[in-house]
Amino acid sequence: MSKNLVELIRRHHELDAPTALEVLKAAVDDHGAITDDDRRVAAERSGLPEATVYGVSTFYDDLLHPRGRRHVRVCTGSACFATTGDRHVDELRAGFGLELGECSDDGEISLAETVCLGFCHAAPAVRDGDVIDAGPGVVERVLAGATVAATEPDPVSTLDRPVLTEPTDWSGLRRALTESTPEGLLEAVKAADVRGRGGAGFPAGNKWQFARAAAGDEKFIVANGDEGDPGSYIDKVLMEANPALLVEGMALAGYAVGAQHGFVLTRSEYPRSKPALEAAVEEARAAGLLGEDVLGTGFDFDITIVEGAGSYVVGEETALLACLQGLRGTVSARPPFPAERGVFGLPTVVNNVETLCNIPFIARHGADAYRDLSPGATPGSKLVCFNERFVRPGVYEVRFGTTMRELCEDLAGGLRDGRSIKALQIGGPLGGILPGWKLDTPFDFAELAAEGCMVGHGGILAFDDQTNMRDVARHLLHFGAAESCGKCFPCRIGLRRAHEMFSNGAPVSQSSLEALLETLELGSLCAHGGGMPAPIRSLLTHFPDELRLAA
Repeated sequence: MSKNLVELIRRHHELDAPTALEVLKAAVDDHGAITDDDRRVAAERSGLPEATVYGVSTFYDDLLHPRGRRHVRVCTGSACFATTGDRHVDELRAGFGLELGECSDDGEISLAETVCLGFCHAAPAVRDGDVIDAGPGVVERVLAGATVAATEPDPVSTLDRPVLTEPTDWSGLRRALTESTPEGLLEAVKAADVRGRGGAGFPAGNKWQFARAAAGDEKFIVANGDEGDPGSYIDKVLMEANPALLVEGMALAGYAVGAQHGFVLTRSEYPRSKPALEAAVEEARAAGLLGEDVLGTGFDFDITIVEGAGSYVVGEETALLACLQGLRGTVSARPPFPAERGVFGLPTVVNNVETLCNIPFIARHGADAYRDLSPGATPGSKLVCFNERFVRPGVYEVRFGTTMRELCEDLAGGLRDGRSIKALQIGGPLGGILPGWKLDTPFDFAELAAEGCMVGHGGILAFDDQTNMRDVARHLLHFGAAESCGKCFPCRIGLRRAHEMFSNGAPVSQSSLEALLETLELGSLCAHGGGMPAPIRSLLTHFPDELRLAA
């Protein structure tokens, strides 16, 4: 992001002051749309130029479309697509007489799309105000104005010593502050070989080491709670069902790195996450576990919870930091990396929610105990989640190295209605697609990478034997094109061109498609454009006939 803008933010913005984005979000909540007066107020309160605020107001999904007194958002994520083929979207459009992004003339109701609501276990899902309804009959209930809050499954661990599915007793932080040193904790995290759970799998301890060694006394910890991968709802469950575990993990990261403040960026698509985390932070402060002089040890650390405004690319760490500071959530070139220059231009550790939730176990039991959880594979455990197509969808804590067959058939019960698995998308829309005849592949970083797939967040999304894979390609490319931040032209233009290839009904030129995929991989600024070719290449490899290719 612009260094000049960062300097303006540092000069005008305190930790508890609203950003330009937060002022604009409040305006939409108050009167349904952003006016020029709202932009001027946001500029005055943030210290940013009005042109910059205008850019913010035209970037995020939550700010773009007018809202009626009743605002309905229908999920168009991959899990909902796998369930209905988007029939639920068409039925709501017809029932309300509105297109996506429209508001009725009388201002009573508006209809918009959203990706994704995190109810993939009960798809399709619709958000009516702040009530999320899902499952059979959801369209009829929404049209009748009779939505009910959908239930959510409790996470289940298959391990004798769960890492992520049990409430914390804060003994990890207590032990670190009284029996260890920041350097000792950092070395334990490095010895445990905690790999990032958000996508790239970068070692957390190395990232912490870079930030700790960076110049300056002021540093930050940022939890990336922007779990935008359609089909994944793991971080949502952690933030809402076990928020104190994340809070403790952030405090431990702050102790190891030398940071005194942390931020969590949650998704606006998860309306329950921010309140749950704020309650956990308040409880921790009241118990002396956050704030000044934590547990009387002289360690100071506090946390601020911030909510985004609808953007998939904000899950990328540089875009996330821009959003956190109230700017457009566009990607920045690296270096410099956030560990050197992040929030307010200062050294910052950015880890995803699940990564940080692993740290209390290590602080409490040690690196060896953590490594022993998955012998011979990536250390530690991993949460995986399954979409509605499975008999037993939900969130499960598993060992790395477990085969996809064991996960999908033994744990999740196979597919419902007697259907068979045609393909799995693992790790979100940037992950490759594993055909159903390769279910003996182990769930681990190297083994999935060898098949063109990835661990990612751990979402396991099944397409059944009735699915047309050309429709899948079109769906994924629509998502990719719609969610591009637009900063680099290979992604901004290339994904639209790829989507057009699959949308006009004509055979797809394989040579033109391959050239376009190569351009996306080599020329895109971040993993959004660079990663979207992966699932398309998988489809080219495993389902060429269904894609209807031409020479």
